[in-house]
Amino acid sequence: MTGHPREDGKREGARHGGGRTPASSGKALGLGPRQRSGWVRLAGGLLFALLPTSGSAHHHSTFGDASGAAAVGDSLMFINNNEYEVLGLFSRYPGTSCQDAIYSFNAHPHLGLVVTSSDSSADIEACVKMVDSSGVRIYWSGSMSNSKAGNLRPDRSRLFATTVVGDGTGSPPYTLTYVGRYDKLRDDILAWDQNNLHGLGANYFGLVASAANNAIPQSINGFNLEGLTLAPDGKTAYLGFRAPMVNPSGPTTSTSPRTHALIIPLLNMPDLVKGNPTPGPGAAHFGTPILLPLGVRGIRSIDYTYPGQYLITAGPYDAVSNPPVAPLNFRLFTWSGDPLYPPIERSATFAATYSPEGCIVPNTHLIAQTVVDLINDDGGIAGGCWRSMTCTIGPPADPLAVPLPPTAAGDVHFSRSPAPNPARRGMSLAITVPRAQWVELSIDDVAGRRLTTLWRGDLSAGEHTFSWNGMVNAEHAQAGLYWVRLRSGNLKEAKPFVLTP
Repeated sequence: MTGHPREDGKREGARHGGGRTPASSGKALGLGPRQRSGWVRLAGGLLFALLPTSGSAHHHSTFGDASGAAAVGDSLMFINNNEYEVLGLFSRYPGTSCQDAIYSFNAHPHLGLVVTSSDSSADIEACVKMVDSSGVRIYWSGSMSNSKAGNLRPDRSRLFATTVVGDGTGSPPYTLTYVGRYDKLRDDILAWDQNNLHGLGANYFGLVASAANNAIPQSINGFNLEGLTLAPDGKTAYLGFRAPMVNPSGPTTSTSPRTHALIIPLLNMPDLVKGNPTPGPGAAHFGTPILLPLGVRGIRSIDYTYPGQYLITAGPYDAVSNPPVAPLNFRLFTWSGDPLYPPIERSATFAATYSPEGCIVPNTHLIAQTVVDLINDDGGIAGGCWRSMTCTIGPPADPLAVPLPPTAAGDVHFSRSPAPNPARRGMSLAITVPRAQWVELSIDDVAGRRLTTLWRGDLSAGEHTFSWNGMVNAEHAQAGLYWVRLRSGNLKEAKPFVLTP
């Protein structure tokens, strides 16, 4: 969630050694009272200019490179700063002046960073909280990107985890302990695309070229990871990319349209942090990629709440225009987490001076009046505190309630996945229906558009075979990724398959 660049550029090289302190407050930086009070005065002067044009808002602190947030308790959150590896515990509603962290954890000594240049940060851009048999963990990810000038930065490939300790009653109410890390996630992502491990074709998304030495990360064909959340199953991680934008209907090349944001499911995130570091490359395993239409914007943050509800903070792969004009602006999208249903754009808007790159969403059903907490990455202007804002996500009406027939689904399931897969001209599959009931089976493209309906209506009990010849309106469908979608009652299931040229 790197802040959008400004004319003076983001500070690269404003680093300390292993004992560094975070740029989270004037006090933490060792500044005197006069300097800190200057920041407070400037904060007050900025508040009115930052109100969004829709929804209610409150602005809190000012300044900082905050790029991820994870809620703990009812009123606190851990914040990461992409200039420093210090993770701070803050109030979610910190007031209008710069606030000191309630508690901070310096992850820098654990990350094995190699100082090869003046810019030696891990560039932590995203985080997600996971609760499982290991307890409450927060996973933190670097941007995987090159420097702004296109230089390779292997220290940014870190994925690491911390355990949350405490129940909110102590002093401090919560602390962090280090778990472990993986240093080769970027290598694994590039190999996944280069070696056709997704089954779409070698270099289908062009990620090796996007991440090559001298490639600029904040470009439409750059390489920059800024979103991390959990899939609806609560186990798989979704890696959301600010760049590159990719082609939704075929291989991404130098001349193909780049309009969709890329999500790569990471299937075994907990396994990657069992060592210090866990050996690699090759340890990360990935699922079927997801391409989302966000108005030619990348993913700057993706956060989930309630089963199957996501809020995506989408923004430009490069700078925000001033005044903000689509697609060079930030927008919020709600999404069901289902690759077959495209996200829905909401009405909340942001001033050019506000770069929302972390969000906390209440664990409730998302509606237009839902209030979310956003944090700002301002690109390092003057250093200091991050800037927080609350706003409603705004109309339209809730798009996540997909209307389905009231019939109970029973155990309808795919008894045979699409085959052959990949296929050149069509495929066949089978589903098993335990008792007579209503079923819908369709072919959708990667953007969620329905190409054809294989069946819609009642089916008798037993196994039923279906096939598709790859034709749409008497023409062969384009090569690419497709989904067979099965719906019955409250059940939704989908299987991916690939058509080759």
